[in-house]
Amino acid sequence: MPLDTKEIVSDAQTPEKNLLSINSREGASTDLSVIWSRLIKLGMPYWSDPVEGGGARWKLAGVVALTLGTTGVSVLFNFLGRDFFNALSEKDAERFTQMLIKWLGGVVLGVPVFVFRDYVQSKLALDWRDYMTRRLTEDYFRNRTFYQIQSGSLIDNPDQRISSDVRQFTDTALGFSMTILNAGVDLISFSGILYSIYPPLFVALLIYSIGGTGVSIFLGRKLVGLNFQQEAQEANFRFGLVRVRENAESIAFYGGEESEAKLLFQRLGAVVANYGDLLVTSRNLSFFTSFYRFLIQILPAAVVAPLFFRGEIEFGVINQSSSAFNHILSDVSLVVYQFEALAGFSAIIDRLGEFTEVVDNFASPESEEDGLPGSVSSGGVDTSKIDLVDWPSNANSSPLLSLENLTLRTPNGVRTLVQDLTMQVNKGESLLIVGPSGTGKTSLLRAIAGLWSSGSGRITRYGKPIAADGTGGDILFVPQRPYMVLGTLREQLLYPTWSTVSAHSAGMGNGAKPASSRPIPSDAELEEALRQVRLDALLSRASPSSSGNSSNGSGAAIGLECMADWAGILSLGEQQRLAFARILLLKPKLVLMDEATSALDIDNEELLYRAIADAGVTFVSVGHRPTLSEFHSRVLRLNPTPGSVDVEQGTTWEVQTIA
Repeated sequence: MPLDTKEIVSDAQTPEKNLLSINSREGASTDLSVIWSRLIKLGMPYWSDPVEGGGARWKLAGVVALTLGTTGVSVLFNFLGRDFFNALSEKDAERFTQMLIKWLGGVVLGVPVFVFRDYVQSKLALDWRDYMTRRLTEDYFRNRTFYQIQSGSLIDNPDQRISSDVRQFTDTALGFSMTILNAGVDLISFSGILYSIYPPLFVALLIYSIGGTGVSIFLGRKLVGLNFQQEAQEANFRFGLVRVRENAESIAFYGGEESEAKLLFQRLGAVVANYGDLLVTSRNLSFFTSFYRFLIQILPAAVVAPLFFRGEIEFGVINQSSSAFNHILSDVSLVVYQFEALAGFSAIIDRLGEFTEVVDNFASPESEEDGLPGSVSSGGVDTSKIDLVDWPSNANSSPLLSLENLTLRTPNGVRTLVQDLTMQVNKGESLLIVGPSGTGKTSLLRAIAGLWSSGSGRITRYGKPIAADGTGGDILFVPQRPYMVLGTLREQLLYPTWSTVSAHSAGMGNGAKPASSRPIPSDAELEEALRQVRLDALLSRASPSSSGNSSNGSGAAIGLECMADWAGILSLGEQQRLAFARILLLKPKLVLMDEATSALDIDNEELLYRAIADAGVTFVSVGHRPTLSEFHSRVLRLNPTPGSVDVEQGTTWEVQTIA
């Protein structure tokens, strides 16, 4: 049957253009309505949560009460300061001693209010961060959103947005909220004091603060975008350093030190250049704010001094007016004093808002039903969703996988990879998928796994895919580079089915049943699986650990309790052998493998395929080696059509039975 395709541009799925447009925007949003709507969307879920919201609101009430208490303490010291300096100017030693004792008593009572206000506020911000991080992380993993974001390169550094940006958001949002509350109460309290002392001073204060706010906004308007870019550039530089660490051996083999250094220096240059612009803008703003701050130190005294000279007010009133003036000025000049912090906070809101908008497009139930990114593009190209169906596994049923009129297209709908493919994989009939690069082999496997939905037709899986959620399954997918978890050798072997079971309980299990209904393999079974794939030498490896059940007497864990960076110390071939050990332990009904033995020699390849065949596992393999055909009963061959250039031309496919 003919099959029309062209060369694949990318094996990764990309989302719809409305998501791409988010990423195409440069810099932070300066639209206050956008920033405000994102702030509400980010902030409200915690306080309105039916489970945790009640406790959060009570804690917030405590912070508010303590904040009001700090304002009361400030008002108290305003009057104590007046009487203290009056006694000093009048040389009244007895009254001065009384005021000194009252002042010290006020310190003893007031300091705990400020300390506990800061502690309770920080603790509430920590609880909010915990809630928000868990919620964003759950959405990030729901419906494989993390895969869609990464493969589509929709937003930069989602890891930093979940970790660093969330922390800054909760700390700053709560801090600013309490600052605004405190400023409002302060403003009411001290305005009455200042107005009662000298109304013209209050009017001068309003004119001074309003003018200062306007000038600071004008001078610092660029800070929002610059802070946004600085966050992104710093994250890109850190990511480049992480990439060097993760790919150290490959870079060393290629002798790519100079090239990597140049790339890092380019990213560092972007960090430095943007930060330089940020410093210039901050410098210009600082010139104004410094003059603004220094001038007000003498302004209140200069205004009320004539009253003192005429004997209309006491000396302590000058101190009281200065204190009240500074309090009110701080309250009404929040924009002046906090403009740089507000600009940074706006950038954080923008980055997190952008992240949640992208995540919500994939994590919501509607996106799953709509088959993102399978839809109709703005150009009118049909990229409808592939129908993926799971039927319960039946021990007596022969079909394990069925493809009906399956057509795969690139996410933009421009190119067809596979067209009208109809076939079935039965129990015991292992299938090899072969063909030149670009004919859609890996894309077909991804479609079966549910990672690729652009196209049409129907895929029926008879059984549930095995996943690391402890719910069991019958179908296992094995990528070319197996995933190595952070943990012990035991945890590597237990992944993915028993990954939710602790290593301690697994070691004691020998028959205990997790949620997957599969018995946890005993230590003997784990060790036998390693021997079958010729990795039993790992059992003698030792790692510095005090938590292992087995040790060599020096505190170093050995055997199954050995802890190591397995992705770093194991070669790709060893990682692929470990993946086959997982298959032998799981014994799934169907395994789909993408170049799963590409890093192995022919002898080890044969050993592993014979082992899983003897275990009664049916498998579908994507591969290039001609030696693979002897381990499979059928071959699906994808062949490019010579000279094809149109959308509806590209490959033919055929299924062959191997004698």
